[in-house]
Amino acid sequence: MILFGRKHLHVSESDQIIDSLFKIMSSVSSGSIKLEVANQPAMKIEINTNDDQVDGDDNNRTVVRLDLLEPTFFSVPDDQTGLFDKLRTAAEFAQKLTDNGITFSLLRKGKEAITLGEEARPSLSRIITKSNDIQVNSIKESAKLKNDFDDA
Repeated sequence: MILFGRKHLHVSESDQIIDSLFKIMSSVSSGSIKLEVANQPAMKIEINTNDDQVDGDDNNRTVVRLDLLEPTFFSVPDDQTGLFDKLRTAAEFAQKLTDNGITFSLLRKGKEAITLGEEARPSLSRIITKSNDIQVNSIKESAKLKNDFDDA
């Protein structure tokens, strides 16, 4: 469960819902879901799992691609959470993704914005996020996504 802690929103260590979600994502070999709102495409989720042998491990590597085709449908009005609180929450979530061999890519209208988890390869974003598990693929698309959320 995502809880509001003393300093920020955070993912609880013993969150059964998040743990179950990770298990479900890891157990899917492939699939996609497309969500439409008022007959307009709003979101598409694709999941692919590959069996990889990495360093002698026999682990599944799961990639989840969440494409927000109409990002304004997912805005959160009157969000009072600050930027650094959001970054801290994202870093905790991204670490849990990595721990479970999952990569989560967030796209805006088909263009990659942010990658979290296993396959994230941050460069300059590491300085801002203080995480090895968050990669900003496109500053431009990330900024547009933020504006989409703010403008709705």
